[in-house]
Amino acid sequence: MSSASNGVEALPSDQMIFLLLDLVVIVAAARLLGWLAARLGQPPVIGEILAGILAGPTVLGAHLSETLFPHDIRSYLTAFANVGVMIFMFSAGLEMDLRSVAGRRRSVTAIALSAYLTPFALGSAVAVWALARHDGGNRLNFALFIGCALAVTAFPVLARILHDRKLLGTRLGQSAMTCAALDDVLAWCVLAVVIGIARPGLGHHWRLLLFVPLVVVLWWGVRPALDRLAGAGSEKNPSNMVFIGVAGALLLGATTEWIGLHLIFGAFLFGVVFPRRLRAAVDSGAQLLSSIFLPAFFVVAGLQVDLGSIDRAGIAEFAAIMFAALAGKLGGTYVAARFSRAGRTESAALAALMNTRGLTELVILNVGLTIGVINERLYSLLVMMALITTAMTAPLLKLFGVPRALHVGDQPRGTGGERAAHRFRRTDRDRDLMIRTSAGTAPG
Repeated sequence: MSSASNGVEALPSDQMIFLLLDLVVIVAAARLLGWLAARLGQPPVIGEILAGILAGPTVLGAHLSETLFPHDIRSYLTAFANVGVMIFMFSAGLEMDLRSVAGRRRSVTAIALSAYLTPFALGSAVAVWALARHDGGNRLNFALFIGCALAVTAFPVLARILHDRKLLGTRLGQSAMTCAALDDVLAWCVLAVVIGIARPGLGHHWRLLLFVPLVVVLWWGVRPALDRLAGAGSEKNPSNMVFIGVAGALLLGATTEWIGLHLIFGAFLFGVVFPRRLRAAVDSGAQLLSSIFLPAFFVVAGLQVDLGSIDRAGIAEFAAIMFAALAGKLGGTYVAARFSRAGRTESAALAALMNTRGLTELVILNVGLTIGVINERLYSLLVMMALITTAMTAPLLKLFGVPRALHVGDQPRGTGGERAAHRFRRTDRDRDLMIRTSAGTAPG
């Protein structure tokens, strides 16, 4: 780094050129592979994750990967990526309708706990039994981290899958989003314990206690203020509302990052409290910004994946990881949903959605790699697990008979979307999966 004349550290010209060129390459590659994934019936995020892996040493080799993405600019790419994650989470929060699960808090909480604790227990057992050679010396901390990594549901990726399939406004989508949000809160709490054990000198985990007061202030202070702002005709100036939405998401993201919960939660919470009537005015602008910056995260995470280093023992370890991840998430979610009196189709569909990993998983794995709880070889195996389980979501939903859209009103009467929704009602007689078609519940 060279210093500017005013004493502020400036980015050298050659690094700036590399940064800008890399951003162009990243966005273009993510768009191309995302389009290809969509053509294959997968969510675009699969292609974006794959773009990151392809940019790493597995395909390009260590030398070429380092040449295209030098280490001295990867921190700047990560900064861009975090901005994209926060803006996307703000957009996901805009779609969250808490009224849709108002009558199911107890059942949703039970499902979320089962969907987290079951894979957590299996993951911890696999860590002690099958992954012992990767143990860095603290077996308890290692087991906690592997359990946390296998138990998480990628909230932002789940939101994107639901949005792409037009399920986000349905009762199924809202239940899945709520369960995933609760699971991710548990994941960050466990991760905070892992970090505290790995780095006992940090000593700032008391800040987690500030999360509840923060939610109180947002719900009873910020939300009414934004409602008054919306009532003043702010929707007539959408550019101002985009600024307020993005700035608020970044500010709340910084707050929850300081607390220790990670920046995505603050951005999501700001989207939840944002006035519904202003959603259309800010959502398109927020999604455009996110689509530009978010792919950088997948590339930064994928650059550290090296599948060429996996040996025969690594294949057996991967099989154990996949078994624990699938049996824990699918089984834990399905059984709990059935005990909560959900229909078979809804329970299976919810299990498939909760099995989605990806963005949140990559964040946790990067933390584990950074603090030394896992090594790069195990990191590569876990990233592949995240990619495969996320890619399984769409085929499983199709297998379980969930139509691509449950919004009957999204298409004209008599079209394939309405007939698919009708078949879905007839097949599983469970109204929990059907969207309330009143104007007050349908998303804009």
